Amino acid sequence: MAMEMAMEEEEGAEAASFSSKLPCPAYVELLEVMERAAGRLQLPWEHVGKEPVRGRLDERFLSDHNPVTPVSLPFLPDLHTEVRKAWKNPYSARIHLHQRGNFADVEGLGQHGYVSMPPIDETFANYLATGSAPTLKAPVLPSRPLKMTSRLNGRAYAAAGQAGAALHTMAVLQAYQADLLRDLDQGQGLSPDAVAELRQTTDLALRATKQTAASIGRSLAAMVATERHLWLNTADIGEKEKGSLLDAPVSPSELFGGSVEAVVGKFREARPRSAAFKKCIPLRSDSGPRQPGGSGSPRAEVQRQDQRSSVAARAPPPLRSKSQKRRDAKRRRWDLREVINRRREEYR
Repeated sequence: MAMEMAMEEEEGAEAASFSSKLPCPAYVELLEVMERAAGRLQLPWEHVGKEPVRGRLDERFLSDHNPVTPVSLPFLPDLHTEVRKAWKNPYSARIHLHQRGNFADVEGLGQHGYVSMPPIDETFANYLATGSAPTLKAPVLPSRPLKMTSRLNGRAYAAAGQAGAALHTMAVLQAYQADLLRDLDQGQGLSPDAVAELRQTTDLALRATKQTAASIGRSLAAMVATERHLWLNTADIGEKEKGSLLDAPVSPSELFGGSVEAVVGKFREARPRSAAFKKCIPLRSDSGPRQPGGSGSPRAEVQRQDQRSSVAARAPPPLRSKSQKRRDAKRRRWDLREVINRRREEYR
């Protein structure tokens, strides 16, 4: 709790300091270029900005007193279309997509941690899971909800890694473009081949941007599914209903969107139908609870008991100990003497 409060205070202090700082020259240039770009691309841009917080000790007349007010940059709907492609089914959406032109296939991804969550040390994992010495088994989390949370978190990490890998491709293309344009600015000029090269790298950078946006969308979807799973762990509902809530489309206004009302509506419809079934279609009184693998009727149970008794009657006799065998032998000898004595008495 103390750590969380410290983090919130630190974030608040950073936000306050950010609002009081002056924008850098690069940001001023960004706003100027964005204004020209938004006009050329016909993007709606309201220039929504927030006035910086001023104190009594701030300047009143000097040039630093009138900085450029930070504004919201334009929103590109085409990019948002790529981002939200995986938001229709955030729980079951595929993370690794097989594409012919994969702009995220960069060398050394696994080595630099772009592919999957870093593995935990087996000794430490076994100690945390079992509290005892390590075993030969692979370390696993002790409960099913924890395993599900870890899997969803790993999906979000993998999708974010794909976005980071695609950024490498974009950076290489953009750096190449900057070099070609620098040659033009220095008076060297651009040949027709160089112009074609510049336009080709620009198109490839746009394609890499689309793949980056799609990967970011999958990462956001996996994070939403993780947050839903954490809340659903507090409810005792079936796996089917839980899967429906996890895989509901992502809505920026609400965590579960309208899926909760849909599930509640199904329960409301099922309740009166179940009551109507009990009233109109009564069950037999002699039908007990159905056992797994059987019909549950008394007649079938009697037949099964008869089968068990017949099988037990045909079973071989149980093994006897040595003492029992000796006693049985003595009994057989004594019975033979009695027979001989009886025969002698009859002949007399």
